[in-house]
Amino acid sequence: MGGKDGFFSNEGWPARLTPFSMVSTVMGDLFLVSFMINLLGLALPLTLLQIYDRILQFQAISTLSLLILGVSIALLLEGILRMGRSYIGAWLGARFEHLAACSAMERFLTTNLADFERDGSGVHLERLNALNILKDFYAGQAVGVILDLPFVAVYLGLIYHLAQGLVLVPVIVFLLFVIFVWLIGEQLHKQVGARIESDDRRINFIIEILSGIHAIKSMAMEAMMLRRYERLSEACAKGAEEVGIQGADSQNIGSFFSQISMVGVVSFGAIMVVSQELTIGGLAACTMLSGRALQPLQRAVGIWTRFQTIRLAKDRVAKIFDLPADHSADKPTIPEIEGRLTLEGVSFGFAADKPPLLHDLNLDVAPGEIIGISGDNGSGKTILLWLMMGALNPTAGRVLIDGYDLATHNTRNLMDKVSYLPQIGMLFRGTILENIHMFRNQYLDEAIRTAKLLELEEFVSKLPKGFETMIDDGADESIPRGIKQRITLARSLVTHPKVVLFDEANTGIDGRGDENLKNVILGMKNQATIILISARPSLLNLASRSFLLKDGTLVPKPPKPTAAPTALPTPVPAANTPSALGNV
Repeated sequence: MGGKDGFFSNEGWPARLTPFSMVSTVMGDLFLVSFMINLLGLALPLTLLQIYDRILQFQAISTLSLLILGVSIALLLEGILRMGRSYIGAWLGARFEHLAACSAMERFLTTNLADFERDGSGVHLERLNALNILKDFYAGQAVGVILDLPFVAVYLGLIYHLAQGLVLVPVIVFLLFVIFVWLIGEQLHKQVGARIESDDRRINFIIEILSGIHAIKSMAMEAMMLRRYERLSEACAKGAEEVGIQGADSQNIGSFFSQISMVGVVSFGAIMVVSQELTIGGLAACTMLSGRALQPLQRAVGIWTRFQTIRLAKDRVAKIFDLPADHSADKPTIPEIEGRLTLEGVSFGFAADKPPLLHDLNLDVAPGEIIGISGDNGSGKTILLWLMMGALNPTAGRVLIDGYDLATHNTRNLMDKVSYLPQIGMLFRGTILENIHMFRNQYLDEAIRTAKLLELEEFVSKLPKGFETMIDDGADESIPRGIKQRITLARSLVTHPKVVLFDEANTGIDGRGDENLKNVILGMKNQATIILISARPSLLNLASRSFLLKDGTLVPKPPKPTAAPTALPTPVPAANTPSALGNV
């Protein structure tokens, strides 16, 4: 969608997050509050009119007291109503931020992996950060300005009623103001787009540095990386400076034209007073009314200026919701499985105009069978496992579990029965035990049992709080890679899966741990279908069949020859045996 379908288009963008749907529940309140604010705003100009033309002329002190009391109450009520409207706006902004952030995260977590990984982590992070820019706009500001704009005609109508032609002064000033701001807004749109692109590059570079900090330090690349970051930061700073200058220009121009409007009304109004076409009270009232009329107009123009940033932010956030939504809930579910895994002519490619990464794969794995797969880096081994677990859909062919096509069925209920063991273990904020059972307390006992099988207890027992040791942000960096892989392995096995997809998940495990892992895999034989991707012969030897993934196809490896039994030497007869003695 982006911005091509219009800013307020509902296509792709969740309907509950449009500006008008956000304020629909409080639209009546906002309208009533805005009406009362603008109505009470007439109190002071009309009071000045009465004071100059009536009170001073007739010296009516008692009437003046009542007028002052009335206008004071009106100003107090106006201030209270403005505070109330700002509170409503703050609530709307918080509500939008919460709903939008949750909807965006839901789309991230449920969309297809291939679509998600087309953009880097930094790009997705920047799109989420764009929600902060949209928050103020969706906090009812645009609707508030729209509700205030009709009262501009009321203020200008009162000026016309009091001074006829004098109304042309604020009208002309406003038209000039709009022209200047329009020109600034077009330039601002380009500069904001350039700044956002610079920010994207900077954020992506920061993520690369933080994720590869060990390699950078080991290769003494700190100075070079710092120079690169300085160049990216300089481009961002220049972009921010240009955007700031344009924004300041629009504000300064607004202040300038507001003063010009006041000077123009006072100047031409004074001439009308001298020629007795206007009273002094009328001049004072017209001066205040012109200021009142320009306030919502200035707010509208201010929103238009910020709209350039808001529009780009909207386009960025909309790309999150352009990710294909998960419609698996509408598909039939798969019942309990035994673990038969079948590939029928499976092909997969990321782009239609490029050769497929995997081509015409055919494989049938019986329940409880162990299959070994090896291959060079980049040959598509991980993609193959993602296809087997249903995280990706093949571009051709079918992936079947127990005869059920994963592409046409809801695979959510399979997540506990099909476990994927990644090469790099990921830990989440929580205790070590919670990272094993993934916050599912029904698997608590099984998590402890599995941890003992993988000999995690030996490492955990050395920690002050054992399995209850908290893993905070960044704390997992202090945990050895092999231990993280064991935690990930334990996490994948606590649910007793029927299919285990092993993606070189033992690269950080030492020899002793590798032997222990072999025993665990052998213990699962005939209980779970296991697809082993590994470069270690010690694990591949456990497989009943092995394949080499090469040039996008699975090439069967010849079965490992079994050593022929060594022939025993013919025993030499003893000297006192008949054969040794011969026939006498």
